[in-house]
Amino acid sequence: MKSLNLLINVVLSVAVILLFALHFSSKKPGDSDTKTMINAKSGSLNVVFFNSDSLMSQYEMFKNERVIMETKTKQAENNFIAEQKKFEKEANDFQQRAQFLTITDKEAKQEKLYSEQQRLVQMEQTLSAQLQKEEAEVSKRIFDTIEVFLKDYAKENNYTYVLSYTRGGGIWYADQGLDITSDVVKILNERYKSTKAE
Repeated sequence: MKSLNLLINVVLSVAVILLFALHFSSKKPGDSDTKTMINAKSGSLNVVFFNSDSLMSQYEMFKNERVIMETKTKQAENNFIAEQKKFEKEANDFQQRAQFLTITDKEAKQEKLYSEQQRLVQMEQTLSAQLQKEEAEVSKRIFDTIEVFLKDYAKENNYTYVLSYTRGGGIWYADQGLDITSDVVKILNERYKSTKAE
């Protein structure tokens, strides 16, 4: 959701800049020197884009981190299921033997089962929160890496804006000559491989 808001803000900013430039370019040459001042300050507007879906499907860091998170999630689910089955077996055993227990033993066992049930609820919440936190940290690390790279990449190539394109997102058409996805994927993967080798 945050990335969608960011994308919309970037697109709106670009639109405002373009409208501003168009507004001043429609004035007659003698009307104002504002257009000259804008061009002198900002230079030309160089905009490129990358396909974020393609980047995420081809970026090795993203793919590796996704596998790690899927493994952790599966492991957490398996641990929880094992604990849950153990509790269910204990509860079934209690139901089968309840008629042979004293009232004191029944109450003690019921209290123990209730505590165990509460522990399972807490365990599920803790595991879920922990996985969400780890996933957020992984996403931040990936996006930070991409952002740092794109800032340098934009400076090196004299780009004013580097936009992210997603089908159905804020940008409905872009000239394919401005698509830098393959270059971005290639360089990011090279950098990722070199950091893993260290």
